[in-house]
Amino acid sequence: MKKYYYEEHEQTYQEIKRDNLHAWDQYHDPLNYNFDHFMMRPFLEKALDLIDVNATESRVFEYGCGTGTGACFLAEKGFTVDAIDISPTAIELAKSIALERNLKINYSNQDLLEMSELDKEYDLILDNYCLQSVVTDGDRSKLYSIIRSGLKRSGYYIIATAMYNESRFYGEDYYYCVETAMVYERVISPERYNDAVMINNEWWLPKRRHFKTEELRKELTSNGFSIVLQEEGNIVCKKE
Repeated sequence: MKKYYYEEHEQTYQEIKRDNLHAWDQYHDPLNYNFDHFMMRPFLEKALDLIDVNATESRVFEYGCGTGTGACFLAEKGFTVDAIDISPTAIELAKSIALERNLKINYSNQDLLEMSELDKEYDLILDNYCLQSVVTDGDRSKLYSIIRSGLKRSGYYIIATAMYNESRFYGEDYYYCVETAMVYERVISPERYNDAVMINNEWWLPKRRHFKTEELRKELTSNGFSIVLQEEGNIVCKKE
């Protein structure tokens, strides 16, 4: 059976490939974003200025890399980059784009949550709008444990994630749980998924985790990170 986060991402990257697009942000907002102008870029530039890392001596790991917007941005600055995504189509596109740009990036089609730990130590670990799609408490706890396993004591974990917005309209086929900050999508065939849950006699699938600022800060600190900088869902942290 499928994990709740796989199907949406693989289907979206197949559509990105079909439509000859290059990035997730571009797919959802083509007027404002493209491969080089991605949503996280302004904060990532700010974070790199803040932490003052030596790119040519630093290794980066990005999970949920998609087509490689963040990975390419960092590789172009001289970082050595390892990057993974659960979508085989995303990795196919990422490899093609890196080749076109003459960038050497170690891409792999993997699910981070199928790992037990990282097999290398990294100066930077990057989450470019992946975290909100890791929904359940167990999965998020495991994700943070894996990150800690591969983050150097001197390293930085840089995150950009979608947050709770009281004006957001989810639609009738979605359910936002205020107590947990979980967003669920209604499903007709729950037997297809490991993670479908019944709420009010209907089946729902975990879709997103939209925390408020202090809730996310508390989650990170309780999972072994100290916050260096937080601007709502844009965060730089270190391993405690």
